[in-house]
Amino acid sequence: MISTQIDSSFSGGLTLIILFLSLAIFGWLTVRSRNIRSYEFQITVFIMVYIIGELLEDYRIPYLSPLPYIGSQIHLVSAVLLALILWLRLYSVRKGGRKTIDTLESVEGGNVEGANENI
Repeated sequence: MISTQIDSSFSGGLTLIILFLSLAIFGWLTVRSRNIRSYEFQITVFIMVYIIGELLEDYRIPYLSPLPYIGSQIHLVSAVLLALILWLRLYSVRKGGRKTIDTLESVEGGNVEGANENI
């Protein structure tokens, strides 16, 4: 019983370290790009919301006791936010008439007939 509590607290701390590290990386990229519409800014917002959910889930805050699953609900909100970010980016690419790189072509050059049928 004690070993699972130690493992659980270690993995929670490790998750927070990794999340803060990724927040620092994407935050730095956001500052460099200086554009709110950039992918880096959107992912930074997603990571911040996810970290808030992680903190509320791992460390119980007494004045939030009437809301026992608020951390999990914030995780759900961050997942919906990520899906919305990706969907809107795909929609704007398709609406703008640009193509995404999602087709496979032969290495030898050109599009070989029937090469993409089994994908």
